[in-house]
Amino acid sequence: MLRPSHLAFVLLATASAAVGTAAPAPDVGRSIAAVRRFAKSAGDKLWHGYGSAPFEFLLVAGDKEELFCRASAPEGFKAEGMDAVSGCARFVRPRSGLPDKLLAALPVFGPPSTIVMGTPESTGRSDADWTRTILHEHFHEWQDSLPGIYPRIAKLDLAGTDNSGMWMLNYPFPYSDPAVVSAFNDASHALGAAVDARGEPGFSAALGKYLDARAKVAAAAGEKNWRYAEFELWKEGVARWTEIELGKHYPDAAVSKSAFDLERKTRAWLDKPDLTGAGREFVYPVGASEAMLLEACNPEWRSQYPNELALGPLLEAARHHCRG
Repeated sequence: MLRPSHLAFVLLATASAAVGTAAPAPDVGRSIAAVRRFAKSAGDKLWHGYGSAPFEFLLVAGDKEELFCRASAPEGFKAEGMDAVSGCARFVRPRSGLPDKLLAALPVFGPPSTIVMGTPESTGRSDADWTRTILHEHFHEWQDSLPGIYPRIAKLDLAGTDNSGMWMLNYPFPYSDPAVVSAFNDASHALGAAVDARGEPGFSAALGKYLDARAKVAAAAGEKNWRYAEFELWKEGVARWTEIELGKHYPDAAVSKSAFDLERKTRAWLDKPDLTGAGREFVYPVGASEAMLLEACNPEWRSQYPNELALGPLLEAARHHCRG
């Protein structure tokens, strides 16, 4: 069974955390305040409960870590009062083993999940990309707050003897198997065509062609392997779609442009798929594009999303809906 409190610490063991001179820290309070306001307005219209989901943010910068919006101080943190801009409690501790390149939502202090990010400089992102990423990671906080989510994930029976959660990153999916790669390439091209056909008379046929090609990938990969892929498409792909959709409507023009750029890159990847090279990261462009199809066919899919841990059932429902 997944033990969420262990996940972050195992992740830390996989990365070095060199502490050097402090990188310029962003105005975290201002960023948090803006994202939280947006989450409660546009965000909650897209995903019910997104705006009210637990929001905690840990900035890893230089020789310290600043924790915002948690109710009480975890061990090792010192209370620094309320942040005047975000309205959140602020806690600080000396730099721990957390790498400053992290862009993640982890139950680092135990549930609920906490967004853990380095600065734009240390993570190699522009200020706009960095802010857009918060929308993505807060979606993971929302996912992790769904009722019974950890027992439901455990029932997927994908962890084996791994109680750390690292199976989500290291599951041995057959990314290099020639049959899987061939089927995947065909499906990726069909997915791109279906995305392009949205709003056109041929959309239903293009959707059906993609879903048939998708089924061939599932067959080539095998049931358990595809169960893993389905979960990752559900978790990470839809998070990518959410950051694009919310980012495009974000009130900061630079963030909006960043989201449109990411949408173009997501679509372009489908024309030149590289399953072996991308590994697990294929779920980002593919899952986000599948969410585009779901949204084009029937926006009500979002109300059913929390009840699933796979996109396949939602896509099959969309097939029938678009035929009607």
